[in-house]
Amino acid sequence: MRNSAAYKMESVYQPIWDLNNWNVFGYEAFLTFPDGQMDIEKIYELARGKGCLYELNIKAILNAITCFPIERLDDSLIFVNLFPSTLIHHQFEKFVERLLKQYPQIQEKVVFQINHTPSEKHLWDLPDLKDKINMLKKNGFDVALYGVGNGTAVLQQIVDFSASYIKLDRHFTKELYRSKEKQHMVSLLVQYAKQQTTIILEGIEKEMDLAKAKLLKVPVGQGNLLGKPEKSAVHTIEDIFR
Repeated sequence: MRNSAAYKMESVYQPIWDLNNWNVFGYEAFLTFPDGQMDIEKIYELARGKGCLYELNIKAILNAITCFPIERLDDSLIFVNLFPSTLIHHQFEKFVERLLKQYPQIQEKVVFQINHTPSEKHLWDLPDLKDKINMLKKNGFDVALYGVGNGTAVLQQIVDFSASYIKLDRHFTKELYRSKEKQHMVSLLVQYAKQQTTIILEGIEKEMDLAKAKLLKVPVGQGNLLGKPEKSAVHTIEDIFR
């Protein structure tokens, strides 16, 4: 996109809590725009429309890793967002190799959470996607299914991709203490995941929902009630949109 304005971005990190031991389990890195120039979803759609979503996603991953306080990796994880289209991009595997060469300390400390965006729903059926997920695992990275809770296709992915983490959408969290249906579903997923993966409940905003999540034995939680995102350095991404 010629003559485009510069978009300043920053990575912010929201703590993810172990609800059993009450310590920080990890941090999720979010891409934000501090000057309020654009909504993050709009900037991703702009990048998708301009054919540069891969470049933006890669830059966001690099920003998240390079700006993260490295000493925190000793006892916690960092979760970074990854689009399916980025994962199957022909340059992504080389990017992973360079990333590990430059930052070997991130091995077994970075979790790639794969984004369930409607625009890329069709990519989940490609054999390449499973191969690329296996590539990440072989290189010492864990994988999370992000925003689980939207239909049977996602439930199929839980079975097929053997992710280390399942992040339940905030839909399950809102009014969890009131909804027997949500409680039943969360309980079923917790029981299913107990032996092979870790459930993370997103969007915890109310004390009553947190209390119910603990009663349902949800192991890990995230939300503004538990901790708001912390800021890092600001970078500029105008070159991506040229």
